[in-house]
Amino acid sequence: MGHQISRRTLFRTASGMAAAAAIGGSLSACAGGTGAGTTSDKLTMTWWGSDDRHNAYKKALGTFQKSNSKIKIEERYSGYDGYFDKFNTQVAGGSAPDLLQMDTALVAQYARKGVIAPLDEYVGKSLDLTGFSKTLLAAGTVDGKLYGVPSGIGVNVLTANISGIKKLGLDEPDREWTWADLKAFAVKVNKASGGKMFGVDDGGGGTLQAFEVFAREKGQPFFSTDGTKLGFTSDTLQEWWEYWAEMRKDKASPGAAITSAAHNDLTKNGVVIGKTLLTFDSGVYGAGGAITDATLDFLPTPQGQWSGAREGNFVNGGVLLSATKASKHIADSVKIMSFFAQDKTAIKDMQLLRGIPPTEKARSIVSPDLSDTDKKSMDVADYISKRVGKATDALPAPAAPPKGADQIWDLLFQSNLAIAFGKKTIKAQLGQFFDQAQSILSQ
Repeated sequence: MGHQISRRTLFRTASGMAAAAAIGGSLSACAGGTGAGTTSDKLTMTWWGSDDRHNAYKKALGTFQKSNSKIKIEERYSGYDGYFDKFNTQVAGGSAPDLLQMDTALVAQYARKGVIAPLDEYVGKSLDLTGFSKTLLAAGTVDGKLYGVPSGIGVNVLTANISGIKKLGLDEPDREWTWADLKAFAVKVNKASGGKMFGVDDGGGGTLQAFEVFAREKGQPFFSTDGTKLGFTSDTLQEWWEYWAEMRKDKASPGAAITSAAHNDLTKNGVVIGKTLLTFDSGVYGAGGAITDATLDFLPTPQGQWSGAREGNFVNGGVLLSATKASKHIADSVKIMSFFAQDKTAIKDMQLLRGIPPTEKARSIVSPDLSDTDKKSMDVADYISKRVGKATDALPAPAAPPKGADQIWDLLFQSNLAIAFGKKTIKAQLGQFFDQAQSILSQ
């Protein structure tokens, strides 16, 4: 079971963001836009995920109830598709769950609509967040208040086909590498394979996390703090697109046809189909496990090699646990959040099913029972987390994305694709991208 969670992976389908976009309309009939909440004596808890995640939650909750017999829990769970549509309907009808698994990409919208409750008054009391870093808690923080407890750490990595690299007689790249190192390695792959393979998939647009790290290395966030405009400059995006144009030209990355086919279809990813040895798409080794038989390892996103480059990597929060604001059971929901954060049995039950565990304590608890690939996944996440924590020049962790973020991320992909297919020049596409992006954020 693999568990790197990227912000782009969360948006592989637009269903969650589309549901969130409908919040305002769905809640228009509710006083204050919060719904009535549940009045049952039972605390309702809902989540999405695989059968393995369902079973782990149920097992852990059974343990919780043994020592908290007065708290009766009604469990509701499903897949991700339709999860937030159903939640919106429940909120509007006054039957929202008390405690829910929340998407880090949507938390800001639900918080600002008054749907979920701030948790700050419980922190340090019934909510024990010992071991959680400030950068990690930022994933559940909106406008200075905590609305969700991160379940794990998600980091931005490249997934590497180690068996394929060794077959070509090449060495695996070092973790402390640069964008120039990535290009040099990718060119070697193409040459060593006789032109049959490319080193890395095209990160020019379809890989949000790669560009976000690149921009942060220049001190520029993807979005401004208030979410009303882009945080990076035209020069930065131009340099990025020029880098990938050179990568395609030098056969270090595949052409537009392969990139286009793989968009939102992991089965056509370059590593999966044997065309590339590195991919930015962490979904290749995601919550359902690997979708390739190759031996895998993981590498941090490269660092800037220019003078003054900053630490661009960051840690995000996997999924969150949040309480609905209208709930009559917020205090009990907080106890459950604290249980999942700190209880040894719960941590062992969940393993990596909600992301890499959020604290060093939790990671040490699950480590002995992991597969070799899971251990590699957790090790690189721990490595990045510690490096980011030590950095004195890193930007704050990205704020929760604003409304329209999914449209802008798709625009980034489509723009790079237009350049790769030769339909637009980089300079022409730059103007169009910034005009369209600002229009989206202004709505």
